[in-house]
Amino acid sequence: MQRSYKHILALASVFLGACVYFSLSFTTYTHLTAQTSVAPLLTRTSVSPGKAVKPGTKLRILCVGDSITAGLLSGENGSNGNGYRLQLRDDLSEDEVVFAGTVASGNMTDGYYAAWNGRRIGAITDMVGPALTHRPNIVLIHAGTNDMSVKIPGDHSADGAAERLGHLIDKVMAACPDAVILVAVLIPRCGDYTAASFPAFQSLIPKVVEQRRSGGGHVLAVDMSTFPESELHDCLHPTSEGYRELGHSWYDFVTQIPTSWINDPVGPDPERNETNTPGNGNNGGKAPAARGGTLL
Repeated sequence: MQRSYKHILALASVFLGACVYFSLSFTTYTHLTAQTSVAPLLTRTSVSPGKAVKPGTKLRILCVGDSITAGLLSGENGSNGNGYRLQLRDDLSEDEVVFAGTVASGNMTDGYYAAWNGRRIGAITDMVGPALTHRPNIVLIHAGTNDMSVKIPGDHSADGAAERLGHLIDKVMAACPDAVILVAVLIPRCGDYTAASFPAFQSLIPKVVEQRRSGGGHVLAVDMSTFPESELHDCLHPTSEGYRELGHSWYDFVTQIPTSWINDPVGPDPERNETNTPGNGNNGGKAPAARGGTLL
């Protein structure tokens, strides 16, 4: 009788251990599935403006990059100088949207971002820190165009630019671990100053992103490479209509983020004052003085 009792206890222990093992395995599988069920490269869909991304959750968005993110030339010929941000906000009409960032331009009341004309990825990484303290829950990165310009001194290799982009993503992830990061495969560029490595760099961006996502990061690559060259003002920067198209694209990609990834922003919204109101940064979206005969 005592032997039978011990035998039953042994079987119960084995059964309990198996249950724990399979429970942990299922949890791990569920986590991995959640991380890998999203396409490695998001492409445009046909979503209409006005779709709520996550009802009841504020979107504190930080736009990171260079002059294309800042909206250079979007203030020409009487345009508003808001780059793509106004169209993005308008498309997100069913969400509460706050733009994070330390630079502002255009005529929006909330036209903030973290982008600087003519800067390569390394410089953007060095300068983005203060904006990350605003703790955005969505970060939009379009960076590397200047790394692919032979007019700007520095390394122009695809591998080098990809490594620098990885460092930028890592810095954002470390400062804002709860944020979702969308990283753009760059819009086209043309002209004699385009490095031959530009297409190779574009192709490496999803791989850079996948390395971070496979490690558990909420990072997604989004395909901006199909942006029409006919909407480039100077072979580099979008026209006013092109910036609106960029806004539509970013909105489309934001709506594709798994809702379980989007958390409430950490802490209060950024405090604003007269020294950082819209219109004081990057020349209001107008062309700056020429640098070496090139607008960057």
